[in-house]
Amino acid sequence: MKNIAIAGLGLLGGSLGLALAEKKVNRIGWARREETRTAALAVNAVDEVHPELEVVLKKADIVILALPIPVILELLPLCAKCCRPGTIVTDIGSIKLEIVSAADRIFTNPDGPYFIGSHPMAGTEKSGINAAFPQLYKNADVFITYAKNAPDKAMAELENFWQSISCHTAIIDAAKHDRLVAETSHALHVVASALSLSILDHADESEKLARFRGCATGFKDTSRIASSSPQMWREIVEHNTPAVLAALEEFEKSLEQFKELIRQGDFDGFEENFSKGKLLRDSWLEYKGMK
Repeated sequence: MKNIAIAGLGLLGGSLGLALAEKKVNRIGWARREETRTAALAVNAVDEVHPELEVVLKKADIVILALPIPVILELLPLCAKCCRPGTIVTDIGSIKLEIVSAADRIFTNPDGPYFIGSHPMAGTEKSGINAAFPQLYKNADVFITYAKNAPDKAMAELENFWQSISCHTAIIDAAKHDRLVAETSHALHVVASALSLSILDHADESEKLARFRGCATGFKDTSRIASSSPQMWREIVEHNTPAVLAALEEFEKSLEQFKELIRQGDFDGFEENFSKGKLLRDSWLEYKGMK
């Protein structure tokens, strides 16, 4: 029975533990806050939990760092020091190049432990162990980054781990990953926040109330991720700034195209452009099995 260590028991770490509940593994958890550790045990997200990360790392066959980006970077040296030879260490951070580059400098023993970056494309706008649920990772795509010091056997084992909880894996270069997720995720959160500000932030209280009344399910659906953690998204954008700016510029081009079609009264062109967007989104829903 493998020991799976989950460092960080919020939405992502807690949901991972719940997804592993029916597997033949021993789930060992770590969190800095005692109330989080207690809650993770109470909801069966882990089989055991410890306040000392070193204890968890020494027991683990696979370590998942489900933590904020700065904390992942802070803990890499401890993981390299405490984990046994052959142990696989991965993370689920939303950026990969900075994390993987740091790990390549730290994890240098050819016998391991080995660091391989992961990023499951899963999450919600909520946070904390009480928001965790076992289906979060079902059918999620997980990017796994090339690792400088990890053998093919370790890469295959990590792929098998993610596939065991119904994820689909793809191996990717870390720099390419960061450019890709800036377009598919990071810029979206900035756009959702900007949309919420442009609609709801008004100096006149009566106008603000009118806008609150005027917003319904369309606003709720398009702005949902604006309720995500501001601190987390500050960290993500700060660590992937050039790619996020490039992605926002691409969005601005699409928005400007719509504006120009409306400005010119070209509603045939507008309908054609809108139809293309609908077709692409419907195709994506089909790919994800959501249709």
